[in-house]
Amino acid sequence: MGVVQNLFLGLGKKFRSQRKPNQLSFFQEKRLKHLPDNKINSLPYKNGQIWFKRAWEFMHSYEELITNEIYRFKADTDTPYVIDCGANIGLSVLYFKWLYPKAKVLAFEPDGDNLAILQKNVESYDMNDISVRQQAVWTKEGHISFQASGSQASKISLSDTPDTQTVNIPCTRLASFLHQKVDFLKMDIEGAEYEVLKDCKDDLANVQHLFVEYHGDIRESSHLTEILEILNNAGFMYYIQEASDNVPYPLLKHKQFHSFDQQLNIYAHRG
Repeated sequence: MGVVQNLFLGLGKKFRSQRKPNQLSFFQEKRLKHLPDNKINSLPYKNGQIWFKRAWEFMHSYEELITNEIYRFKADTDTPYVIDCGANIGLSVLYFKWLYPKAKVLAFEPDGDNLAILQKNVESYDMNDISVRQQAVWTKEGHISFQASGSQASKISLSDTPDTQTVNIPCTRLASFLHQKVDFLKMDIEGAEYEVLKDCKDDLANVQHLFVEYHGDIRESSHLTEILEILNNAGFMYYIQEASDNVPYPLLKHKQFHSFDQQLNIYAHRG
C-alpha cells in the first residue's frame, strides 16, 4: 500500500472517529452553505423534513440542539411537561419530542414568519401533544411592541423609538403557566429574560430544569447578578457557558457591540 493511500486512509479514519451522532455530513454542510438566504428550504432527517429559511442560523441551531444536545435533561416521567419560550422555527420542539416522544410541549413563538415554519416542522413529523401560541412571554397579559425580523434576532422592543420592523403583538404572563410542575422550562427570548424571571421568581419552585440564554449589556452586569440570585433562591444549582464572545476588550466600560454584549447559556437544575 502506497504512502499517499495510507495518508488518505488515516485521515478518513480520524475524520470518522471525530464525528458525533447526528452531525451534519460534509456534503450536507456544503449544500447548506450554498443555499440562498431567506428562502424556504428543508433537510431530510429521520422520517421527515426539517424546514428552515436561513441556512446559517439553521446550521448553528442544528449543531447546538441536535448534535450537541444542549437541552438534554433527565425527567422522572416519560410524559414530561416542557414550556419552550422563544421556539423559533421549532427545532427545539422537535428535539424535545425525539427525546421524550410522550412529552407535552407548550411552545411560544411571537414572530409570524418563524411560527409558520415551526408549524410546518411539527406537521412534517406528525407530532402530538404540542400546543403552539403566537405570543411573546412577558410580565403581563395584553400587547407589546415587537421587532419581527423572521430570524433568531426577533425580540420584544423595550426601546421608545420603534423602527420599521416593530409591530404590536399579543403577550402573555409566563408566571401564570408555572402554577404546576414543569419538567423543563426553556427561555431564549432575546433580552426579555431579566424582566420575565423577576416576575415569575416566586413560581420557579415548580420548575425542575431550566435553560436561560442570557442577553446582556456590559453596562448592566447587575442584571446577571440578580438572575443568579433568583435561581439560587429558587433552589437551583446552575452552570454557565459562554454562548457568544462579542466583547474584544472586557475591561473597557463602554459598549463595544451593536447588539447584546454578553450571551450566556445558563443551565439550572434541582440538586
